[in-house]
Amino acid sequence: MTDKDVKLNYGMTSCARFPLLLKAMKSSLLVSAHNLDCLFVISSDGDQIQVEHVRLPQLQGIALSDDQQRLSLAAYHQVWDYQRITALSDLHISVPSTQARDAVYYPCGAMTTGYLNTHDLAWGKEKLYMVNTRFNCIASPVYGKSFEVVWQPPFISALVAEDRCHLNGLALKHGEPAYVSYFSATDHRFGWREGSSFDGAIMRISDEQAVIQGLCLPHSPRIHQNYLYFCESGTGRLWRCSEARLPALKSDLELVAELNGFTRGLRILGDMAFVGLSKVRKAKDGSSRHIDMPLLEKQQELRSGICVIDLRDGSEIASLTFSGDLNQIYDVEIVFGCNNPLIFDSNAEELSDLFQL
Repeated sequence: MTDKDVKLNYGMTSCARFPLLLKAMKSSLLVSAHNLDCLFVISSDGDQIQVEHVRLPQLQGIALSDDQQRLSLAAYHQVWDYQRITALSDLHISVPSTQARDAVYYPCGAMTTGYLNTHDLAWGKEKLYMVNTRFNCIASPVYGKSFEVVWQPPFISALVAEDRCHLNGLALKHGEPAYVSYFSATDHRFGWREGSSFDGAIMRISDEQAVIQGLCLPHSPRIHQNYLYFCESGTGRLWRCSEARLPALKSDLELVAELNGFTRGLRILGDMAFVGLSKVRKAKDGSSRHIDMPLLEKQQELRSGICVIDLRDGSEIASLTFSGDLNQIYDVEIVFGCNNPLIFDSNAEELSDLFQL
């Protein structure tokens, strides 16, 4: 049985404003669901959402270059590279599935890195950065070897495949790595699994200082308009703090929104934040770690989906709700300038007749 033979068990429902918002933005949404090995491409005709998916194993991080021409995806032991074709007349042979599309992304290569448990991806000025969670470092994929180390936290003493601190999130500033998130400042194999869920922190790379500590399983740090935003996943919260006030105590942070889900995956556009929501899953190794996570005390069932938050007052602008097995979201990204993009599966038969000259 191939991946294409496996039927996905999921559903998506949206509020009335969600398809209108995507249409007005002339944009589409990319969502990675690592438990389903899928990249979901969500677009709108103005009346309802349209959903397609691309199968990629254990997909987590999504990165789009600033000019939207390159799309990179972190999937299990590889990093996939896609190129955007906006002027479809540039295609040497017209492929039927590209008709009525306003953009096409086709796979032009993949680098085999080995299983790094790559989390966040981000395109900088000159290179692609990836959070190499297994080796506890920020790295870049390089042809001819698994990766090139860019930076490592000061409390990590060796370059080993031991996931010692669960480094996961990366924020760029002016195209360079600026902040990272991690679960625990531990320096032994899977050390982050042993302590409290509130051992997490955000570290500033320039001076290697933990600028915010005592966080519950933080993810997705982002810089926007001189503010550091991040998800405190274990509490379902989205926080921000002026960079000028860092380092800061947790009591000094500004709460943007508290949501009914494991907040992970964040894309900010203007005054809007697209936030991914997941349900809390059991540990794969069967352990009962992080039982002090506040989300476990919620009486109501946790949501899985995408929530659009107004950064000015924390109100909900629109929402998309997932059901079935679609309950683990890692990353969220926005493709601008297209309401009907096509992202080819790397095994798509149409690729044999698609030529970009």
